[in-house]
Amino acid sequence: MPQAEQSRMLWFACGLMGGLLVSYFWPHEIALADVDRDSEAKFAMVISSTGPTGGDAVFVLDFLTGRLFGASLNPQLAKFNQFYARNVLPDFALTPDIKPRFVLSSGRLNISTSGGARKQPAQDGIYIAELNSGRVIVYAFPFAITTRAESTETLTIVDGFQFRQPSE
Repeated sequence: MPQAEQSRMLWFACGLMGGLLVSYFWPHEIALADVDRDSEAKFAMVISSTGPTGGDAVFVLDFLTGRLFGASLNPQLAKFNQFYARNVLPDFALTPDIKPRFVLSSGRLNISTSGGARKQPAQDGIYIAELNSGRVIVYAFPFAITTRAESTETLTIVDGFQFRQPSE
């Protein structure tokens, strides 16, 4: 093998090893996907994780009625078998003459209940902000992997905060 070709191969091997060493020791960043959500003028939809062994849940907020409705997908059955509902208008203390302006998202809760609760809260919660009231409220929903169809359960308020003064 000619001297020039050996030299090129040596430089190639050194570059390859150097690149592998740099990539091994370079700080790694975890890539996280954005929350799956979409909205239209009269409703919004968000996908929420139920936990590491469960499937996802989908929630739809009807802006006209203030009704939040959701269902979780059982990964073993490939069917929706747990359902959730709540009228969120009273939670924001809105009067009937005020047109609500909602924003909907989901995010990690990682909370647990103590005692003999039949179901733990799902890993994610549903976050709703309303502009007129100036409030953000987070809702939890119970989840347990089950093969039978469940009756509709009510979402519960975890907490909330005021981000601006209510509109008069």
